[in-house]
Amino acid sequence: MIGAEVARALSTEIITLRLEPGSRLTEEEVCARYGVSRSPVREALKVLEADGLIVRSARRGVRVTPISRQDLDEVYTCRAALEGLAAAGAAKNPDRVVDVELAALLVALEAAISSRHVGQFFESSVAFTSALHRHCGNKTLTRMLDGIDKQARRYRYLAHAWTHEMLEISLQNYKEVSEAVALRNGPMAQRRATRMMRRAHAVIGRALSEAYPGLDGGGEGPR
Repeated sequence: MIGAEVARALSTEIITLRLEPGSRLTEEEVCARYGVSRSPVREALKVLEADGLIVRSARRGVRVTPISRQDLDEVYTCRAALEGLAAAGAAKNPDRVVDVELAALLVALEAAISSRHVGQFFESSVAFTSALHRHCGNKTLTRMLDGIDKQARRYRYLAHAWTHEMLEISLQNYKEVSEAVALRNGPMAQRRATRMMRRAHAVIGRALSEAYPGLDGGGEGPR
């Protein structure tokens, strides 16, 4: 359990960019930071590696996975297709619980954007897409989305923190997807969710270029 807790804490630090892309991690440092032994730290690092948040190499040891435009494009090419399928699945779900969840999250998103609380908006944003995943009725699809979700969250967080445009566009997109799900219109939900991902991809790409000027395929560090 301690290893899982360390993994969650480190994951949050990486996603919110408190641990910078490309920065080195040592077992000793992590042990000291969380006051734990090496065993749970090693367990946590295995989880993070599986999530794609850290990389190991013989020469450079363990590092936070670098970010790059190429990686962003690959992640969002996958997300555009998969999130569309998840939204379509949620729209086919006869259980109205999904409608209640999405409606409550829209309220939370609107409150966060009104108060300009970026952290709260980001959490509700992640919860919105996670709700679509839970209710899509396709376990294989959910596993595939889980596989890229942590990697996508770093880029999502960057754009949320960097530009208010991301919040405004996201809120409008969530309203459109929620409406299609409530209408139980699978094709419409799929189109809107796919479009949502493409819009987000464009905004994140601009934010990435501004936050990391000169970033190429292997870029790592912030401005």
